[in-house]
Amino acid sequence: MTTPALAGTQQLGTPDLQRTAAVTRPDDSERGRTSLSDRVVDKTAARAALEVARVHGVSRGIGAAVFNAEPVVGVASRIDGHLAQLRLEVELDYPVSVRAVTRELRMHVSDRVRQLCDITVTDVDVRVTALRYPTEPVRRVL
Repeated sequence: MTTPALAGTQQLGTPDLQRTAAVTRPDDSERGRTSLSDRVVDKTAARAALEVARVHGVSRGIGAAVFNAEPVVGVASRIDGHLAQLRLEVELDYPVSVRAVTRELRMHVSDRVRQLCDITVTDVDVRVTALRYPTEPVRRVL
């Protein structure tokens, strides 16, 4: 004994195991909610800042030298729903146009946070704590 197939659906398998190709899915609002911690946004912004050329993390005093700790980008954020304000502390290479590098840094960090976290960055404040001189000796020819 077989049952007639519904109009517009496809019958699969044996008559005992009839399935239809139509699958009902809940609305996006009924599926659940994804939330990101502020720390995730901070780490994403710090990593994005290091992707910009001539930008380095901040060395944190003598403890960093003694324990050989990697310099880190200081990040403070204020997040309200899908909007974020970021404050970054970085060191830059010397000589470099501070204005040009910080402009590129703002744009890059804002874009990467929007891409990876789906959060719109309204402000990126950059504090340059130091300018790094080249550590390699410069060869001079007389």
